[in-house]
Amino acid sequence: MIRFKKILFVFPETRYPSGQPPLGIAMLSAVAKQCGAETALCDMSFEKKPFEHLSRMLAEFKPDAVSITVVTPQIGATLTACDVVRRDSPGTYLMVGGPHATVLPVETLETSGADLVYSGEGEIAFRLIVEGTDPGEIPGACFMKDGRAVAVPGRLLVKNLDTLPLPDRDIFDMKKYFTTWYSMDRVDSSLKGTTIMGTRGCPYTCTFCQPTLSEIFGKKMRKRSPESIVEELKYLVNTYSINGFMFEDSTFIVDHPWVTEICSLMNKEGLKLRWCCNVRADLLTEELLDTMVGAGLSKVNMGVESASQRVLDDIYRKGITVEGVRKALRMCNSRGIYVQGYFMLGAPGETVEEMKQTIDFAAKEPFDDALFDITTPFPHTALWDMSKDLINADYFEFDCFHKSVYSLDGITPEQIEKLKKNAFWKFYTHPARILKTVRTVLGPRNFKRTLLKVRRV
Repeated sequence: MIRFKKILFVFPETRYPSGQPPLGIAMLSAVAKQCGAETALCDMSFEKKPFEHLSRMLAEFKPDAVSITVVTPQIGATLTACDVVRRDSPGTYLMVGGPHATVLPVETLETSGADLVYSGEGEIAFRLIVEGTDPGEIPGACFMKDGRAVAVPGRLLVKNLDTLPLPDRDIFDMKKYFTTWYSMDRVDSSLKGTTIMGTRGCPYTCTFCQPTLSEIFGKKMRKRSPESIVEELKYLVNTYSINGFMFEDSTFIVDHPWVTEICSLMNKEGLKLRWCCNVRADLLTEELLDTMVGAGLSKVNMGVESASQRVLDDIYRKGITVEGVRKALRMCNSRGIYVQGYFMLGAPGETVEEMKQTIDFAAKEPFDDALFDITTPFPHTALWDMSKDLINADYFEFDCFHKSVYSLDGITPEQIEKLKKNAFWKFYTHPARILKTVRTVLGPRNFKRTLLKVRRV
């Protein structure tokens, strides 16, 4: 006997839709269905009036529980969604989870009015919640009792990721996600693709991610078996006819033998897919690249962050070198692998000259794509702890695409925001890639995707 028979999930992305469906929600939905519950999703990504859409879904689906997953830039939409649930469906059990809830459980509980806030990885806990286990017996649960917030210590981590079901993609409008998937547009805009995850956790200590990642996923990196990953790819090919995909893992290539085994199995199964993954420059080798290219690798996304070695070492503690990035670029370019660079501008202590150095580096080096973010100190990261006295904005204003939240000596937020916009124009109009830029934009489908990207500029 389960406690909740109808569960509505809410994805509160109201500003920046993308072609990457929220797989965390899909995992929770799969777990709920295993328990015998019926699930639905209010996906705000593609809705012009997202909260009216939520109101309609509450009336039509009549859930007995609502679950909202939130990251810090979505906190404003999340709190509005909570208000809608309380107004339109007051008897519904309301749960909030995700990265923001994990690091600020009590605050999230008090501001959202939720019945339960959960910290950490969700699958084990969600099964217990759906089955009716008392929240006081669930590590990571936070709830109100006798007028005060109670946070149950501990975390529930899945030791063997292969024991989890495949993500429930049936709750998404996958046609919309395929239409807006632009992860490999620079490679081939006709590719039909989506994202998958093979790992959880990260062994590195970059200040803009850690220790928050470890608070969610634990300190030890866990990996699915190559067989499990390839079975999911076969499912996606057979169900959705994909011919491209992206490993969304932030550190996919840490374990070279594991990656090699995945590639070998993909070839053995005859999967003729083109794919991309996130990489660290210091982990790339000639042998690994050859292996991945032989299995269909067409693009890598490389976290560079800054072209200033001082910023990389002293502020981000990234553990890579600028020269190492150049070496990795040469290895990729010589194999015809497309490279997208990830960069950040406006770190506390970073000078205007260092920002311009990063922009020039990105434009002049042979990157095919680039994403420039404004450095944003998410709660309880090391970057947050080292610079919180400089933060001059509320969580509601956190937006790494458009707003600097720092008050810095010698440079205004407006200057950083202008530098970020200039970085995109300088990169994509550079003589070395202007023709690629034009080709990527041309065509109705490409133009629509370009408009989505421009929202982040």
